[in-house]
Amino acid sequence: MEISKRSRSKFAEFATAFAVLRLIDQVFENEDFEPIADYEGLDSGQRRSLVAGYHAAIDFSDPAQVTRLARVYLDAIDSWGRDADDAFVPMAKDLIRSLQRDGIPVTDAGILTTTPLGLSVPITEFHRLGDPRVVELHLERIASNIERDPPAAVGSAKELVESVCKFVLDDYTIDYQKDESLLDLYKKTAQALKLNREAVPGSAKGSQSAHRVLQNLATAVQSLAELRNELGLGHGKTAASPAFSRHARLAFNSSRAVAEFLLETWHFRRDSEAAASAS
Repeated sequence: MEISKRSRSKFAEFATAFAVLRLIDQVFENEDFEPIADYEGLDSGQRRSLVAGYHAAIDFSDPAQVTRLARVYLDAIDSWGRDADDAFVPMAKDLIRSLQRDGIPVTDAGILTTTPLGLSVPITEFHRLGDPRVVELHLERIASNIERDPPAAVGSAKELVESVCKFVLDDYTIDYQKDESLLDLYKKTAQALKLNREAVPGSAKGSQSAHRVLQNLATAVQSLAELRNELGLGHGKTAASPAFSRHARLAFNSSRAVAEFLLETWHFRRDSEAAASAS
């Protein structure tokens, strides 16, 4: 990750407009940063000079320090950057957009994540999705909650796989119940996509090997459902969930692998069928 000079400048402007010296010190000290003593830069004004002194003490080639600085910015945005309706002020939104352009994994809600936002394959590649935004929203909810609300991220990961299964089943006009379990949805989807019989066309041995992988994949989906029940928010629990961010990342990585495989296989099957019909 890299925080550009543009973003640093925008933060200095934001801090000058919305904070006092004590608050600027506080957000940096929360991440164990110290300014260069008696720093004399080109910036005029006490607040700008204080921010410049902190920036000057940071090694921007050190990913750990860059991550900590990103947390400083987002802490400041959350603390100072809201209006009377609890919405971000324009300068705060502008700083978030600048960080996103830098490649900092921060959501529009100002949440820093350690998880890639989205699928490895661009969602635009899956042209058969009736409403791609459904998948995108699941991914955004997961990313927003990995650190802030791990149980919610676990629940969204399960829902991502459920939605993908339902897209496939709807395309094949296969019925399913509204409250059907995740594993049952997956089994119907695997059958529709002929995953057991034709995993590797033209290779019986390859199909057998792929089938074993796919069985493990099904087990992963089932485990994901169990993880959601144990660590998620479902069933009106009376005790706080023990889920940590590592559980949320496990759920996300599992659900993304399953979702991508199903989406790619679905499109391959349908595109092959269309090409065969055309010929």
